[in-house]
Amino acid sequence: MRFKRGAYVLAAIVAVSAKAVASFAGETTDYRLNNGLQVVVIEDHRAPVVVQMLWYKAGAADEPARKSGIAHFLEHLMFKGTDDLAAGEFSDIVAANGGSDNAFTSQDYTAYYQRIAADRLGLMMQMEADRMRDLLLTPKDIETERQVILEERSQRTDSNPNALASEQMTAALFMNHPYRIPVIGWRHEMETLNHEDALAFYRRFYAPDNAVLVVAGDVQPDEVLALAQQYYGPIQPTGGLQPRLRPSEPP
Repeated sequence: MRFKRGAYVLAAIVAVSAKAVASFAGETTDYRLNNGLQVVVIEDHRAPVVVQMLWYKAGAADEPARKSGIAHFLEHLMFKGTDDLAAGEFSDIVAANGGSDNAFTSQDYTAYYQRIAADRLGLMMQMEADRMRDLLLTPKDIETERQVILEERSQRTDSNPNALASEQMTAALFMNHPYRIPVIGWRHEMETLNHEDALAFYRRFYAPDNAVLVVAGDVQPDEVLALAQQYYGPIQPTGGLQPRLRPSEPP
């Protein structure tokens, strides 16, 4: 997660919102585009607001050996520029339209979301599809964000005895399973993550056939599908995605 003021509160809001949607929302509609993108629409007409969440089936447990932290690192880098947007402009546009945005990484997925007025959904899809397809990374981006994630680890883990104990306990619990590796990564491996590592992970996993788009709020399913086809539909799938295999632990 990009740590700005109130990031923990935002994460809590998302969790509470998910429970609220389950309790009060209307019908759920599920589509799949020709390029493989799954689109889930959850109607909730209590307020003229919408949340767009794009979930990639790629997390810390999918990282290559000795590249721990690359999934979380790429999450940070996704807020850099594209062919059409300058670095940081994505979030600036969301804020200028009265919305909020953030992202988070887990062992099994990475998700990006925006909460905004329902009539701005098309703009959000346009920008999210843009960075799914055309992320641009410079050497300066890599150096800057590497320092950010290292500082994040220092604050959240290295200087926190409870967090360190939990990290070491989890590492000891699993012998084969990648859940033994912390989502943020091991410091000595984080320090070596580079431009090629980030682009390789991006090109392998960030594609419509490896993602689920969830739109919840004051929307109509057919309108959401039309927007998804307009903005996400032209993006080519990666093709050749391998099944996600998780090794078993010994008895």
